[in-house]
Amino acid sequence: MIRQYLDLPRSIHILCLGSLVNRAGTFVVIFLTLYLKTSLGLSVTFATTTMGLFGAGAIVAALVGGQLADQIGRRPVMLFALLGGAVILIVFSFVTTPWLIMLMVLLFACVAETFRPAAAAMIADLTTPEQRPHAFALMYVSINLGFAVGAFVGGIIASYNFHWLFWGDALTSAIFALIIFAALRETLPSRATAGASIPSQRCGTDKRAKQGDADSTDSDENTEAIYHSEQPSLSVEPVPILTAARHIIMDTPFVVFCLATFLIALVFMQSLSTLPLYLEQRGFQPDDYGTIIALNGLLIVLLQLPLTAFLTRFDRGNVMVLGAVFNAVGFGLIALAVTLWQFALTIVVWTLGEIMAAPYSQAIVSDLAPTRLRARYMGVFTMSISSAIMFAAPLGGAILTNENLGGRYLWSGAAVVAMISAALFFSVRRHITQKHD
Repeated sequence: MIRQYLDLPRSIHILCLGSLVNRAGTFVVIFLTLYLKTSLGLSVTFATTTMGLFGAGAIVAALVGGQLADQIGRRPVMLFALLGGAVILIVFSFVTTPWLIMLMVLLFACVAETFRPAAAAMIADLTTPEQRPHAFALMYVSINLGFAVGAFVGGIIASYNFHWLFWGDALTSAIFALIIFAALRETLPSRATAGASIPSQRCGTDKRAKQGDADSTDSDENTEAIYHSEQPSLSVEPVPILTAARHIIMDTPFVVFCLATFLIALVFMQSLSTLPLYLEQRGFQPDDYGTIIALNGLLIVLLQLPLTAFLTRFDRGNVMVLGAVFNAVGFGLIALAVTLWQFALTIVVWTLGEIMAAPYSQAIVSDLAPTRLRARYMGVFTMSISSAIMFAAPLGGAILTNENLGGRYLWSGAAVVAMISAALFFSVRRHITQKHD
């Protein structure tokens, strides 16, 4: 099992190390709603709406980041996201005016979240289809080990001074940027140097076109060029935006996969937005939330790698369905939880669902995406998650604070939405099961 992860390219290990450092200091987003309500005395509605603005900015960032990463390269986009985000966080720490807070959150998301599609595309550039579940699983473990540390430490810091969260977050972002600048090269196929260890692959769309799934695009010369196998050392022109958009929209399995991802993310994001507020309603403290949400990261660190090695022998379409079902059960059980241990148990259940889906989601997108559209496919996939952030917090907050609804309706509704996601994954399981090489 360990050999599968040790054999990954050195650049993957460097990315994972940097992500670990960065996530260990990702304090602001985790504690944003609590900071706005308890430290600045703003309303729950304002706090959840502001969290929704983060999602709106992340949507823009996903599309822009994917486009830029396919045009100018993965590395410069990642550096811009980390350094630009760090500067914004420093400024944000001095802002207390409500409308300026909303502006800073929106701006921070627009800049910092461009990192995601670029980094995911770099991982896909560096790996074969067989390696990708392991590469994304290792990255996921690194992120969540950092998250576990960050949530626990952030909870302690927040109990003393919320403003320190901004400075710690900015510092770890700058450290990660330094790691990328010093240790990683560009992997964009049209920019990579000859002889570089980037696997030459035919895109998944190529095979689906041969099978009759993309007949509508065969007559378009620009789109047809997307399908061809490309050597990474060759210099090729970027695919035009409209051609790329038309191709993505016509990829029905990918669109349905993104819709299912949006719904499950809509549920998952409640753990970062409304769950801490719900716990506060039930009489718990910020460090209580930090402690139990850190369990999510700890379980991923302990179980992700061995479970990924185990799950690769099963149909990954069915694993995605089962993961959504576990999320439905876990979040639904929050409505029945009373003690802190019971809340911790619900986190265990939905974390198992998260572990099932985590190594496959981006690997599936990588396999479905043509090489020259890889970052843009990742951008659209990231947008489905960012859209969930935009809607999840305001919607969850509205249900939570409604005197006729409240927490029980929120978590019961979350269970229903997760089951709909499972049904959508089931509907496209034949397409997402096939691996492309």
